[in-house]
Formats: sequence, C-alpha cells, structure tokens
Amino acid sequence: MTMRTRALLAMMMLLAGCATDPSITVKHRVPHGGTVAVVMFEDCAIANQVDCDGSGAKASSIFVRVLSQKPGLNAVSLPRPVGAKAPLTDDAAVAYAKSKGYRYVINGEVQDYYGHMGIHSNRAGISVRVLSTSNGLELTSYSYQEKSTTHLTTPDEMLEDMAKQVADVIITEPKSRHQGNFLIYKGNGAG
Repeated sequence: MTMRTRALLAMMMLLAGCATDPSITVKHRVPHGGTVAVVMFEDCAIANQVDCDGSGAKASSIFVRVLSQKPGLNAVSLPRPVGAKAPLTDDAAVAYAKSKGYRYVINGEVQDYYGHMGIHSNRAGISVRVLSTSNGLELTSYSYQEKSTTHLTTPDEMLEDMAKQVADVIITEPKSRHQGNFLIYKGNGAG
C-alpha cells in the first residue's frame, strides 16, 4: 500500500464516523422573534457510565447557547423540576413552562454521553421535542445518536452540531426574507 493510499484511507476514516442520519419531524415552527424555554434535559441512564451524571445539564446548556445564537430566536434555561435522572413527561414540561409564561418549551433526554481518550469511541445521543404550551402539541421532534471512531470529536461538540440542526429547523423565516412563494436570501444587511 502506497503512502498516498494510506493517507487517503486515514482521511476517509477520520471523516466517516459511525453515525446515522438524525430523525427530524417538523410539524410547525416557532415564529421569528419567539422565545423557547429549554428545561434541563434528563441525564442518560447507562449502567456504570459515569459520564451520564450531569449530561442533561451539559446538553441543555449547549442547546440554550446555540439556539440563542440563531437570529430571530431566543432561548432561556429552566431548571429541571424533577431529579436529573427522573423522567419528565412532555405534558409536565408544557405545564411547567406555561406557568413560567413561555409559549414554547423544549423537553428532552440525553440517551448517551461518553468521552474519554481510550479504546472506546466518544459518543453522544439525544432526543428532544419542541412543544407549544398553548395546546401541548409537539411542533418538532429530533433524535440522534453519534459515535466518533477517531476519538477527536467530543460529546459536547457532537451535541453542539445536534443543537445547530434543531435551531435550523424550528424557526420560521421572517416575511421580509420572502418574495412571492419563494424564500430569498437577502444577506445579513451588513455591507
């Protein structure tokens, strides 16, 4: 095997990873300028995996930061009204966020969180739902598991990418960016 072939093979392995496509269902979107409350996610519950402890707080803080960076979207963190490993139903999350005055809430669970330099792959998995507090309907659902075979991607980096995917699909574009029946990109106004 030539040195070039080895280099190409190594690059392919670096880029490949072991992940499937995320499961995203969008029924409705949050209006431009809307605020989404993010209830601290439930920690993963994998036996003998110490990284699961605190994984919900880490993941939800990443989601709040990333969603807040999306133009036209505000995100706020809500403390978890139950224990970190206790389930929180979507109905309970809706009632909780509504009692705090929010129209939209994200409820979710960390399904996997593992990150160490070693023989095992770094992993992250999450399942979240965007819910309307006015009627309890699920607006968007997102679920994804990712594994880094290269050990170079941390679970937090994987979760940040997942949060970006959610941010890209949950918000409607303002009418000022629409022209006719088409969405026209008008830039960011700088220049």
